[in-house]
Amino acid sequence: MLAREFGSLVPGNALKWKALRSDRGVWTFDVPDQMVEFAEQNGMRVKGHTLAWSKESSYPNWFLMLTRAEQLVAIRDHIQAVVGRYAGRITAWDVWNEAMANDGSGLLGGVSEDDIADAFRWAREADPDVVLLYNDYKIAGSGRKSDDVFAMLQRLVAIGAPVDGVGFQMHANLADAPPSATEIAANMARYEGLGLNVTISEMDVRIADLAGTTDERLEAQANYYRDVVGVCLAAPNCLGVTFWGFTDRYSWIDARHGAADPLLFDENLAATPAYFGVDRKSVV
Repeated sequence: MLAREFGSLVPGNALKWKALRSDRGVWTFDVPDQMVEFAEQNGMRVKGHTLAWSKESSYPNWFLMLTRAEQLVAIRDHIQAVVGRYAGRITAWDVWNEAMANDGSGLLGGVSEDDIADAFRWAREADPDVVLLYNDYKIAGSGRKSDDVFAMLQRLVAIGAPVDGVGFQMHANLADAPPSATEIAANMARYEGLGLNVTISEMDVRIADLAGTTDERLEAQANYYRDVVGVCLAAPNCLGVTFWGFTDRYSWIDARHGAADPLLFDENLAATPAYFGVDRKSVV
């Protein structure tokens, strides 16, 4: 089903630090290797997720015991090893994930913009042709965090950091009034003015808390999927849409928040109205 319905895949967890290097000297590439091989056998592209993160919980314990200077060396070595291993096979990377605070207080975890710029440079050295992205949530529409990330990327572009684009995570809850199609289109346009591409990088749409009948909630979900995908298709700098999973049977949303039916296929792998709400032939 994955190969039939989609044109690309993203290993959701298998390329993160804890999966690859739970022990400092031991690399575990078995699962991502299998996923990349599956993609190649089925004519699919692969995006890597993610090379660096500002959340301490995303790193193994041995990394957290290093000094800051040692951590930066470890990040450099990690990026060069992982990007180099898949050079020419993985077409895009989320280089740095979720570095910006939600409340306007700046970068998280003692990270500097120079650190982020260096990470992009190290990734570019390891694979000169791969697309390099910054990835974050609550930045698809308007708001303080969205503006903060845009300003940071504007500065990184100005100093020549090899940033190719930005990923808008789209973990949407329709009961919380997520960004409108108009807001998302305007944001994509300002990134186009900056010379950067955009992806919808982690889309799922929760409807459990939305008022209305089941049919009404599913229709609203289908309409939101259609509108967001339509914005990407209309934007010259939007590279594509990644759904964060494709069946409710294995959704992280259901595991964390309870049944929310966020994806294009239900627990029985049957297509939901959301599936028919997107132009699937044009979406990756």
